[in-house]
Order: sequence, then C-alpha cells, then structure tokens
Amino acid sequence: MLNDTLKQIINNINISNAYYEFDEFDVFMLDIAKNSRNIFIFKDNQIFEYKDENLILFSNAEFIAILKEILQNEKEKNNTINLSIEKREELILENKKVKNFLTKYFILKVKLGKSSKIVSSVLEACKICHSKQHFIKKNLKTIILNLAILERSIKDNIARLEGIYTYINTARSEKINKNIYFLSIISAIFLPLNLIVGFFGMNTKNLFLSENEYGTYYVLTTILVIFFILFLWYQFKDKKELDLDEFSVKKKKK
Repeated sequence: MLNDTLKQIINNINISNAYYEFDEFDVFMLDIAKNSRNIFIFKDNQIFEYKDENLILFSNAEFIAILKEILQNEKEKNNTINLSIEKREELILENKKVKNFLTKYFILKVKLGKSSKIVSSVLEACKICHSKQHFIKKNLKTIILNLAILERSIKDNIARLEGIYTYINTARSEKINKNIYFLSIISAIFLPLNLIVGFFGMNTKNLFLSENEYGTYYVLTTILVIFFILFLWYQFKDKKELDLDEFSVKKKKK
C-alpha cells in the first residue's frame, strides 16, 4: 500500500531537493546529480530509501553521509570560484588588465546560480526535516549550520563578482568618455583654425590682407595665437575630480 501511494506521489512531484509531509510518512527528496534522484522515506522514526520501487532501510549515518557529500561537493565548487574571483580582484588592485572577463563572468555567474539553488533548497529541506524528525535532529544541526554558512559564502561571491563586473564596465565607460572628450577638444581647437584657413583660401579679389606683404605672417600668427590660447585653456581649466580613495598617498612637494 505504501509503495502504491509513493508511486503516485513521486510521479506528481516536480520540485527537487525538498521535504514533503504526508499523513502516513514524510518524503525527503534529493535531486543533485544528473539522471539520479535520492528519495528517502521517514516513517516511525526510521529512514528508508525508495529505490527501484522498493523500500530499503537506511541508517541515520548513511543519510547524513549523503548530505555531507552534497555539502562537500558544493564547498569545493564555491572554493574554486572564490579563488577565481580573488585572482581577478588582485589584478584590479594591481591596476592590471582583466582579460576576457565577460565570458568568465557569465560562466561563474551560472555556476554560482546553480550552486546557490542547490544549497538553498537542501538547506530549507533540512530545516523542515530538523523540525519534524526529532530522532535525527542532533545529526542535522551541524549540516544545517554548514549549509547556512555555505549559502552566505555563495551570496558573497555573487556580490563580489557583480562588483568586479560593475567596476570593469564603469572603467570602460570612463575610458570611452575620456576619448570622446579628447576628440571634442581637438575639434574645438581646429574648428576656428579651419575657419580662418577656409576664409583666406577663397579664390576672390580684394581679399583681406591679400595684397599685404606680411599678410601670410599675420594670418599664421593669428592661427598660432588662437591655438596657443585654446591649448592654455585646456591645460589650466579646472579638472579636479572627487577622490574617493581614502588610502591614496599624495606626493608632497619638497
């Protein structure tokens, strides 16, 4: 009777890594590996594994060992990602270029998202199991604590990854803006010069200074003066920016 009920329940369950409560028994489902699902039945203070339509008695230690294995696997994944993030943070602190970050960012974000989903769902299932199954409460306490720590670590890595992504995008935007600004300054400098050259290059009679012996020198001097004035304006204009780096050390004038 129990098997028939289980078959019907399992066929209707779409959510993995969850704890389900029923009248006669409870179900703890773990769906971590591909094409593999662990289904545990809690009944009368005992644990059974539902496998190949059979109920196999499972010890508390075996059940906890499976949870520990899941925890360890996710820890190793998170530690690997953490090292990758730290490496890129060090490159930024050393003012070095982070190559191919966009692709790496997407890969790490997907991995962290999957890991976060697994850890959060298993943690929630363990919490419910901890509150319902008192005979295994003590064993689950450590698992829940470690899962909670791992969940926070994953969220922290996601935040750090987003921080790097935001920084790199901001740095690229600032670089583009500086280039556009520089081109605008160059255009502003050469616009009046082009106007002067265009004016005196007209093929008309009685042109201003056309018959003056020193006309060319006057025009050239005017161009140089305008260029020099605009250059000085660009050099001495207020370019102070807000310095948010409280740890920066300014060179003292001797």
